[in-house]
Amino acid sequence: MIKRILISAIALSSITIVSADAAKPVVTKKVPPPPDYFPLRIKDAEGKPIEWWWKHTYVKCNVNGKPMEKKPDDFKMQVINAEKQPDETTLWQVDTTSPSMKTIHEWYMKAKGKVVWHKEQYSDDEKMKVQFSPERVLLTNPPTKDETWPWKGKGNMGIEIDNMSTVSGPEEVITPAGKFQAMKVTVTGTQGGQPINMSYWYANYIGLVKSAATSATMDSESQLLDYSFKKPPTK
Repeated sequence: MIKRILISAIALSSITIVSADAAKPVVTKKVPPPPDYFPLRIKDAEGKPIEWWWKHTYVKCNVNGKPMEKKPDDFKMQVINAEKQPDETTLWQVDTTSPSMKTIHEWYMKAKGKVVWHKEQYSDDEKMKVQFSPERVLLTNPPTKDETWPWKGKGNMGIEIDNMSTVSGPEEVITPAGKFQAMKVTVTGTQGGQPINMSYWYANYIGLVKSAATSATMDSESQLLDYSFKKPPTK
């Protein structure tokens, strides 16, 4: 009899424990989406255009490399269009505009862990349009320290380009838009027969936050001032 009572009590306790556990709310942990150092969407979750605002400063130099002129020039980048391709990839159009120059149109594809710079066009002049061949990788996504990749081909107006890209970082970058942990892509080589040295800093879920370039005739730097999509993406 005593044994039956004890067994009944244990059974009731088990039922109570299970009931108490079942009453607890289920907490679903938000899982961040995969890393994306080159986010492209036409609009954010609130329906606002995806835009980046930049402060650009360039210094013109003479043939001896001596600074002659320094000019600031702010500009805006905006995702304009997304065109589905037959192979199910998307061709993204990004326009860059500023008060001092005509619009630059650029098209990118994202697939298999890389961002491909597909083509570009200055203003609406078809003569100033080029589709890059062979495939021109702008960025691995996500970029990994010590990665390298070459590209050799022709740019706009048939300019010969021979570049090597190298990834380093992460490193802290501070711009007017904030403080970022960014991966740095350094591009060295020649463009139109002249040596170039360019650096680009990319932050996860933000994209390009800073760039700098040095050539025989000009030094320049761009810093991110602000961007339209403040909330991080959720899966």
